[in-house]
Amino acid sequence: MKNLTTTLTIFLWIQFVLFSQGALQGLNMPSIADEFPSCGSQKLMQQMSSETFNFMEQSNQVMQDLSLIVQNQQNDRANENLLVIPVVFHVVYSNEEENLADSVIHNQLDILNKAFRRQNENASQTRPVFLDLVADTKIEFVLAAQDPNGAATDGITRTPTDVSYFGGVLPYDGSQTDEIMAWVNDSLYYNMFRLTKTELGGIDAWDPNTYLNIWIGDLRIFQPMFNNFEELVFIGLATPPLDHPNWPEDAVGPIYNFEQGVLMHYVAVGANNPNSFPNPYQNLNNPVKHGKVLIHEVGHYLGLRHIWGDGDCSVDDFIWDTPNAANHSGWGCNLNANTCVDDINGVDLPNMVENYMDYSSGSCQNSFTKGQSDMMRAVLGFLRPSLAEVISLASLDNLNASEDVVVFPNPFQNTLHIENAQQGMIYNLYDLTGQLLLNGKFLGNSIDFSHLASGTYFIELLSVNKQTRLKIVKL
Repeated sequence: MKNLTTTLTIFLWIQFVLFSQGALQGLNMPSIADEFPSCGSQKLMQQMSSETFNFMEQSNQVMQDLSLIVQNQQNDRANENLLVIPVVFHVVYSNEEENLADSVIHNQLDILNKAFRRQNENASQTRPVFLDLVADTKIEFVLAAQDPNGAATDGITRTPTDVSYFGGVLPYDGSQTDEIMAWVNDSLYYNMFRLTKTELGGIDAWDPNTYLNIWIGDLRIFQPMFNNFEELVFIGLATPPLDHPNWPEDAVGPIYNFEQGVLMHYVAVGANNPNSFPNPYQNLNNPVKHGKVLIHEVGHYLGLRHIWGDGDCSVDDFIWDTPNAANHSGWGCNLNANTCVDDINGVDLPNMVENYMDYSSGSCQNSFTKGQSDMMRAVLGFLRPSLAEVISLASLDNLNASEDVVVFPNPFQNTLHIENAQQGMIYNLYDLTGQLLLNGKFLGNSIDFSHLASGTYFIELLSVNKQTRLKIVKL
């Protein structure tokens, strides 16, 4: 059993920084030229500790509480309920390439759902030594069907902005290293989280207690005194769960200035994104352009740490069935790595490079473990209790298609009417290959599919006591 009492960190995924052209090179920030790029969570923890008395001790207690919850759970996974989280994607753009198409958002959501339900195409590539440990988390994500005012929505907002770089504009040159470091500590996170504030050029969160907010924008830093370099520090970051009774207000106050949710660099969203990482970041395209970054960030949002614990073999990620590792995988897929002596069910397991919480290539990431699943479900139950809707899978598994639900007209042009469907049903729309295209909640008598291309589809409606799957044709 691993040590489960290590410090809870603020979960931020710094993917890569840059070559020597950038201002942050040599300032204790990771560089793409380094052998092992690292994470910025500890830097933010140090900043919070300098601002708030007893912050580290309080974060220790929160992590201990979460760990005890997971340890004490006696999970009957066969009878676990489905946890369904409504999602809103906030696309904030200063030019059209940042204004990602609906198809990219839908593709990203499909990848996210398949990963959390272990229905991803490369699930079969999990090595046999890990097959008894990996899990279907039974957590799903649906595009929000209603906005906070009760109006119908497709779960995507689009906000034009005058802010070109949400990483900020660095006002210093290469001789001002102390000023640059102070700027990183004081301004960088603030700049990023402008995405979450309408008055600062982004868009306000929908109620974070009832929606998972995902903001998409340009997270680069513009550096006019470094030959107008556009430096990329983060390609994704997430806030941790903080709603815990043992957190005093003065401890969490500084963190609550950062709106709860996930921030994504627009190039890293989806596997069908037409944008690519430019020079000098072109090496990111192979490991990152699989739509797996958001899976990793949502894992952080739901309480997971990096699988190597942001340390060496003596530092843990608080999950009993993830092997210790001396570091992350360096964006590769080295299946021979076994950097720490470990004991999980009596076995010294190799590094789990296929885990979504590693820094490995998206081509080999394919799994969450049972322990990670337990932690995320515990976070949803105790620290984000209003976020997910609980649906009984046990009652759904034994149902045949309900014959009393009627769709009309079929074929249809723009609006599909549905008769005898229960309010609150989840609907999933699939193409003929089985790819999930859309999902949401059925809240009225019809669904507007005017934006859908002509063709043949399957629509599936799910609730606690009904399951219907029908073929529909859009003219």
